[in-house]
Amino acid sequence: MRRLVIGLGFRDEASAQSIGEVVANVAAHAAMPGVASVIAVLEDKAAHPGLLATAQATHLRIETVAADAMRQVDVRVATRSERVEKHRGVGSVCEAAALAGAGPGARLVVTRMVSADRHATAAAAIIEDNIIEDHIIEDNTP
Repeated sequence: MRRLVIGLGFRDEASAQSIGEVVANVAAHAAMPGVASVIAVLEDKAAHPGLLATAQATHLRIETVAADAMRQVDVRVATRSERVEKHRGVGSVCEAAALAGAGPGARLVVTRMVSADRHATAAAAIIEDNIIEDHIIEDNTP
């Protein structure tokens, strides 16, 4: 069984448009139609109106991850931000949320992508019984 977890990080002022944009971009880059997908966010962001609107529009369930769980997978994130590390204790909130939400054995399939207004980020991790290929899609958009 395969499960795609789209991890999100966003500022308090992020709009549904910003969050929806990065969710759509990550889903398109993951290119895994038919795979069960969920959104993973830090517990303190779960009630954000823009997130709730995005989840409703995309029909994706929201799962929360604890900050401790994100710190445990931080060694496996591909992206590093000093600012994020200072405030959240991980190099990339979205990558750590995706990995923590997917669980042990998960791997990143899409590294951090940033919304046009820079208010939201998303990444994707997958967990599956049999990993056939090991690839990471990177987007180095400034």
